[in-house]
This record gives sequence, structure tokens and C-alpha cells, in this order.
Amino acid sequence: MPQARGTETVTALFEESTYKTTPGTPAGKKLYLTANTVQAQQNRLDSNTLNNSRERDQPIAGNINVSGALDFELGAEWVGTLMKHVMGSNVTTGSDPYTHTMDLGDLPVGMIVEKDFGSNISGNRYQYFNGCRVASATFDFPTEGYPTGSVAILGAKETNDTSPLDAALDDNGNTPFSSFDASIEEGGSGIAIVTQANIVVNNGLDESLFVIGGAGERSALPEGFATVSGSLTALFESTTLLDKAINGTESSLKITLSRGTGLGSAGNESMEFFVQQLLYERVSPPITGPGGILITVPFKSYLNSDGVTSAMPVTVKNA
Repeated sequence: MPQARGTETVTALFEESTYKTTPGTPAGKKLYLTANTVQAQQNRLDSNTLNNSRERDQPIAGNINVSGALDFELGAEWVGTLMKHVMGSNVTTGSDPYTHTMDLGDLPVGMIVEKDFGSNISGNRYQYFNGCRVASATFDFPTEGYPTGSVAILGAKETNDTSPLDAALDDNGNTPFSSFDASIEEGGSGIAIVTQANIVVNNGLDESLFVIGGAGERSALPEGFATVSGSLTALFESTTLLDKAINGTESSLKITLSRGTGLGSAGNESMEFFVQQLLYERVSPPITGPGGILITVPFKSYLNSDGVTSAMPVTVKNA
């Protein structure tokens, strides 16, 4: 029989209204991924009973650990619902084009991640994971190629089935951005010497909540502090970034991916990450050889006392 291949697979996202419970009428959205490593793992626990033999009695099942990552190239058409689960809240205004503004806040109840392994698989070709929440997300912006995202998932349970939860997924399409579509502002002004940027959102999920009688499934995945961090790597042409790091000078970072007008109609989508207040960590630039010197400054963002409601809103404009 033919082997299952990644090119044949489809991943879908469903939103839950009750944690780790499939809705009565599931409505799924197609995700455009480069990799989906979400999986369930359940180990076997050895017995230590002394039974007049050096061999052990039959082992028993341990807790179920649903975890993995959804990797993708950043595109504005389909990513909104997933980003809402990264950030917490979403406010949508307008109508074709739309503006979706996502802020750090309480995470949605949960979501279902469904894998379709494709028609080469007979039997239970569909595998879905209930009670999924976003543990963290990493966004990378290189000098060429595709800006990328990787969303780390934790979940509660796994189900295998011969049929999908939704046979007619919503498909908003996908046109990923190029690094050539990116612009960066640092401290409110354009900066043209950055060679790499990285933003990380960590939701501080408590993954330890397994309960007695819970069949090995996670009972809950409550979020803790939302921590935004990252780094900038730039040509070392001045001490501006280093001085900010040494002096503890508050700054900001805005990375915008945009095509066309960027106002959100088809072919004019945009996506903006705005770290509104940050402090750089002090790291001196190393000299690694005879060539050009780079400076890499890690940063941490925070909620200031100036009334700003979010350390990093993400704005998506699409049709």
C-alpha cells in the first residue's frame, strides 16, 4: 500500500466553547503549515511488585501528554484565529477589508487541532486533539525568504476516527509574505540595519494538572504571565542600541509585513507586530574575525503604567 506523505495532509483548527469538548456542530478552518508535530505520548509505568522472579509484572498506562508545534510561513489571510489563541483577545472592525486587533489577555477556552493524514491511509486517517492551548509562539524575521511562525501547543486528549469533524472546512487561502515585504521601526523611527529579528510570546501554561480518575487526560491548562521577549541583530554602525541597553532606556519595536496598500483588501494584506515598550539586555558586540561586526540585543517587553493595555498588539488586515 502507498505510504502517507506530508504533501497529502491537511490540518484544521476548531474552537471549543467548553474545554476539551467537541462542539455539537464543529466548524473547522484550514491551516496552512510547513509542519505539524502535535502528537499524543503515553508511557508505560513499571510495576515494582516482588513476584519471585526477576521479570516485572505487566506495566500500566501513564498520563497522556499532548504536545507539539504548528510551523508556518506568515500570511494574513488564514492566520487570524490561530493568532487569537496565541494572544488572547481579538477585536474585529470593518467589513472586507477587515482589521483584526489582537491583544494579550485571557486565552480562549481551547481549540481542537485535527490532522488528516490523506487518502493513502486506510482506517482512522483523522486524528484530533481536544483541549489545545498555546504555550508559546516564536516569530522569526530573516533578511531573505519567508518570515515564519512556530506555535507550541499543549493539549488534553487524542481521538482517532475514520471521518473528519467537518467535511467542508473554511478556507481563506494563503499568500505568505516575503522578507522583502517587511519594514521595521525601532524607538518610533525606521531602522535599516537589522539583519534578523525575533519575537517570542510565552503564555506560562501550567501543564501539570492531571487529576485522579481523569483517565490520564489533562484536566486544565490555565495560563500564567504573558511574557514577550525577543532580540534584534544589527550592523554595528553606532552605539545607539548598546547605549539603550547600558542605560536602561525604554524603546519600542514595530515590524510590519505588507503588500500593496496594506489596507486589507485581497492582494493588499498586512500584519503588524508592535512591541510598545521594551528594555534591552546588556550584551557587548563580539569581534569574531576580520569581517563586519554585528550587535545582538535581547529584549523584554512589559506593561507600563502609562495606560497602555497591551505590551504587544498584533494587527492583521485582510479580506
